Amino acid sequence: MTVIAQHGGVAVGSAGSVVIHESPPMREDWPRQIGLVPGQADCFQHREAASRLDWAVAEGGTAVMCQLLSGTGGVGKTQLAAHYARTTWDAGQVDLLMWVTASSREAITMAYAQAGAHVAGADPEDPEGAAARLLSWLQTTDKSWLIVLDDLADPADLRGLWPPTQRRGKALVTTRRRDAALSGSGRRRIDIGLFSPSESIAYLTAKLAAAHRNDDAAQIAGLAADLGHLPLALAQAVTYLIDLGLSCATYRTRLADRTRELADVMPEKGNLPDDHRDIIAATWSLSVEHADALRPQGLARRMLELASVLDPNGIPVVILTAPPVLKVLGGRRKAMIRGRRQRKKAPESVSVQEAADSLRCLHRLSLVDFVPDACHETVRVHHLVQRATREAHALGYVQDDSRMDVSDWRYLNIGSDACWAAESVEHVWRERDRDFSLLPVLRANAEAVANHLATAGEPDLFSLALRVGAAGQAAVARDQFKDLLTGLSAEKEPKPALFQSPSNRRAYELGKHIEQFSARHNVAWWQMEAGDSAGAVVAFEKVLLDKEEVFGRNHLSTFGTRYGLAWAQGESGDAATAVKAFEALLADRIQALTYKTRTFSPRRSVRAAQRIRDEKMAVDLEARSGAMDRSPGALPQLEPPVPSARHGLAWWRGRAGDPAGAVAGFEALLADQVRLLDTFDPQRLATRHALAHWRGEAGEPGRTVILLTELLADQTGNLGPEHPDTLKTRHSLAQWRGEAGEPGRAVALLTELLADRTRILGPEHPHTRATRDALAEWRSRSGPS
Repeated sequence: MTVIAQHGGVAVGSAGSVVIHESPPMREDWPRQIGLVPGQADCFQHREAASRLDWAVAEGGTAVMCQLLSGTGGVGKTQLAAHYARTTWDAGQVDLLMWVTASSREAITMAYAQAGAHVAGADPEDPEGAAARLLSWLQTTDKSWLIVLDDLADPADLRGLWPPTQRRGKALVTTRRRDAALSGSGRRRIDIGLFSPSESIAYLTAKLAAAHRNDDAAQIAGLAADLGHLPLALAQAVTYLIDLGLSCATYRTRLADRTRELADVMPEKGNLPDDHRDIIAATWSLSVEHADALRPQGLARRMLELASVLDPNGIPVVILTAPPVLKVLGGRRKAMIRGRRQRKKAPESVSVQEAADSLRCLHRLSLVDFVPDACHETVRVHHLVQRATREAHALGYVQDDSRMDVSDWRYLNIGSDACWAAESVEHVWRERDRDFSLLPVLRANAEAVANHLATAGEPDLFSLALRVGAAGQAAVARDQFKDLLTGLSAEKEPKPALFQSPSNRRAYELGKHIEQFSARHNVAWWQMEAGDSAGAVVAFEKVLLDKEEVFGRNHLSTFGTRYGLAWAQGESGDAATAVKAFEALLADRIQALTYKTRTFSPRRSVRAAQRIRDEKMAVDLEARSGAMDRSPGALPQLEPPVPSARHGLAWWRGRAGDPAGAVAGFEALLADQVRLLDTFDPQRLATRHALAHWRGEAGEPGRTVILLTELLADQTGNLGPEHPDTLKTRHSLAQWRGEAGEPGRAVALLTELLADRTRILGPEHPHTRATRDALAEWRSRSGPS
């Protein structure tokens, strides 16, 4: 027997035993709000993203009823959605406002069931049925409604639960996901990014003013930049510094301290502002877990750890799919295999496609962004995401081995990641050194990875720093080698394990750190290239004493330091001493390179002829000094390539007042290099440039212009228009055009060069300043235009 119970409930059972299931009475008062809309953040400000949301809703009309706010954790998606919901509710534009925390399918279903019971008379004891009843009601009602689904964790959680497309209804979804499954008819994704610089500064200024605090405007702008304009980071950082009474400058110092973790410079969990659930360091952990669970499983986290030591502003995908990275990811995959036999059978590396797919997994969770319109496929990672990833990497190992301190694991693991990343950058740079558009990005990544190196013993680390210097960043290379030297200097005693050669044994006996010699040489070399010749002389003299004591005066490494010292002495204003030093160096190099052929002929003329041939071979070998070695088995460089001593001797003869002697010297050297070196070898190109210069100094400016024009064409086509040597030739050509009677042309060329050097090298680079000074001089010499 079935009877209808009151309020629409259904009574089921026999007449003697009736059980009543009663639905709650339906409210008839409108409008209604179901779910708690988050409160407005302190000092909330209208931002450009809010305007884009308003425009998207208005422009979508009845065709696009659902807007998806997508972005990484901490960009303010929830606050934007809450602001829109409150504005719509206060304006009386909806009869029903629902706020749903969409962290799981169960949470969504329960929220739908509650709303279905209130507006459609559904049975809350049957959540699935009540949710279906709500969706049916939303589809057919004449009431206007807005449903906000906040923090959708997985697109699959909304399968079958998407709000229906209805003329009087709108839906708003916030999520970190970018999956294709989120797209569909009537939906539009709006990517939410960071605050603009002006929005960041306005927010910090308002927060400080609310606490009756004034601070330096430059420091406020600097703090906003340090935090990467991330809204969540700005809110937590300003709360921390207000609570502790810190100035922005003091807080920035703490933030930059790499011995501190992010958690150390943010409020404790109980003191977080604006109802934040987590400190910023934990904001992305769940996203990383989700990305790591996507196919190819287990690779996304390791990929993010490697990306965390590279340039946050742009990492070419070719670096993150280079063989060293593939090997690291392969090791991660093997570690996930439980069976020993299966682990042995697993390949050592993953495929390029699998590595690229792991990047896409990170992109789907908004942990990395692919840079639009880049010359090469490139990803960006927010620098706070990088820092949190590095700290989590170290912390994970500490939890596995509680005997070690966090700082110990941080340097071990981040240093290891940096070594692998450096090897990948070096691999790509070696393979793509003629790809001119890629070189600036490679240089930026080399500079970034150098900041995380924990050891200076890897040859690839030296190679990267050398490439940075060769790319025109002498001061950066100098600082990188200083950092590498600091790491090597941590060893108080020389390592006896290096007994692999007589030199190593000799160094140990003398208490010398032989592994530091190359780093010290590089510091001096790039100090000289950065403009500090006097300081370089002192540094070269110190390392030369040690090298001569350990290696001897005629060792190849000693020759390099003697060359650098002689050149630095000339740059310091002592050309005569430089000439004498290069004469002695040339004689010693020829003697060291001369192979003593054992000739048993009794004829004196035969023995003399053989000695001449031996000496000629030595001269040829010396002329090849510093030549580029592109062979597959070439050893990595630890010091800059050292040109022929004949090059240094000819140059400083000219500087000592003998331009004709310089021309003769460079002509003879170039004749030999034409026979011995490739057409576009850097040493041969450098000799052509020097010869052209001294022809001009010898009174042939017109001939110099011709030679430099030909050289510039070769350098532009082979080295690229932005290579430091190409820019150097453009500077010289402009100067000599002026000397040849074309001051107006010199001004035009220097104006173009100044713009390029400012863009490529920076406004305060020594070469940029030299071009600026030359332009001012030729403008004054050319008279009024």
